[in-house]
Amino acid sequence: MASLKETPTMDVLPWPNGHGFKGTETWWDYVRGKEESKRLDNLMGLALLDEDIRNRLVKERDASLFAAFELSSQTQAWLRSIKATSLTEFAAAVVAGPKADQYLEEAS
Repeated sequence: MASLKETPTMDVLPWPNGHGFKGTETWWDYVRGKEESKRLDNLMGLALLDEDIRNRLVKERDASLFAAFELSSQTQAWLRSIKATSLTEFAAAVVAGPKADQYLEEAS
């Protein structure tokens, strides 16, 4: 007889659009404890998995989504400035990183 394994399920979608699974706090404590680049990686991963997150990231540039991942105001401004119409284009821009002149303008 096959043994049944229990697999924990975590709700990784930002509140209030999560699905109500247990473990939400554990996930968010984990994510928010990471450096910003890792939080951005997690956001990009969720965008691959969930169409609503993808639209909020690529099309809407939803401030509440950025806030859920506790991204800095500089990172949020950079993400809003990315010219992309698809997640593939957006991801390529994220991987390329911000342009140096953007940071020079912000510093002055």
